[in-house]
Amino acid sequence: MTSNNNWRLARFAFVYFNSQASIFLIPELVSTSSYQGIAGIVFGSLLGLIILFYVVYVGKLQPASSWVTFGNRIMGKGIHGAFVVMLLAWTVYYASYDIQSFVLFFGTNYLKGTPPWFIQLIISLVILYVIRLGARTLVYMSDGLFLLIFATTLLITYFYAENASVQMLPAFFHYFDQPTFFSNTMATFSVVSEWVVFLFLAPEFTFGKGTFAKLAVASVGNSLVLLSGWMFTLLNFSPHYAKQIQYPFLEIIRGKIDDGLLENSAPFMIGVWTASMLIHCSFLIYAGTKCMSYFTKGKGEGIIVPSLTLVSAGIAFYYAYHLSVYQKHYFSFITVLVWIFIELIPLYYGIVAMLRLRSKKWWSEQT
Repeated sequence: MTSNNNWRLARFAFVYFNSQASIFLIPELVSTSSYQGIAGIVFGSLLGLIILFYVVYVGKLQPASSWVTFGNRIMGKGIHGAFVVMLLAWTVYYASYDIQSFVLFFGTNYLKGTPPWFIQLIISLVILYVIRLGARTLVYMSDGLFLLIFATTLLITYFYAENASVQMLPAFFHYFDQPTFFSNTMATFSVVSEWVVFLFLAPEFTFGKGTFAKLAVASVGNSLVLLSGWMFTLLNFSPHYAKQIQYPFLEIIRGKIDDGLLENSAPFMIGVWTASMLIHCSFLIYAGTKCMSYFTKGKGEGIIVPSLTLVSAGIAFYYAYHLSVYQKHYFSFITVLVWIFIELIPLYYGIVAMLRLRSKKWWSEQT
């Protein structure tokens, strides 16, 4: 049963990370890296595995409890409370990015002329419904969605490879710029290392033997999707034109529609991506709800969920009418550093726990 749960968590992780890495990170890497992206993607992904290790380690300390519940025994009540507040703010703010991404994607491609607030309202209502289903339902929903994403990824990769200019391949290995490598590594790391929210899966799901290995498989799989997407975007559109494309996958699909292919399946592919984005955004709000419940002693979740969703939608509403501010914040390197600081929270707790576990007396007192 534990092995089945581990694979289920791995499928959930693949779905959770895929929506961000495949759609939003690839254009960012293309615009900043030109041909130099392989090293940054690989190294950033390897750093992400370190965070995953500490997430699983911290989760194993008390498998039947959520980190937000027992974290104060590791760091102390004051420091733990500060980290919970930061994580709460991060999840709500990050969810606003997801909502704004929905507005930009559908508002510029399929719902032109539709007021942003209307799209945000619909998305917020869906998020509220999904969150009320609970973490277990979210994870189980991702089971079927994983197969659909895997199939559509293979199909799009095939179409990518079909028209790729393979003569450009040598350029990937004959150029290196250290500042570009650093920025690409940090950008990749910030997106593929959101493992901290997985600490909120307990007690519905527990981390045990084999959890790290299974989640690492999902992480490597997402990294391969990211790497192939970045590479084929350059091979299909060239570095200069690729920098001007906001959604490379969508351009490939449009090209096949113009060729008479995918005419009926394109909306299906967009629907699959939309579902994965909803899971990503909903789980962020779910994690934020658990953070807020820590301060309310588990009371008032019926009010907390819509309140946090409303705050995220409000931030997205502001960004919808101030796109220059949104672009500045979204692509800021300071934002990347803030993301990394938050995502390193399991590392902080893991190191302190390792040091304190040397004292068996300390751990027996805490448990």
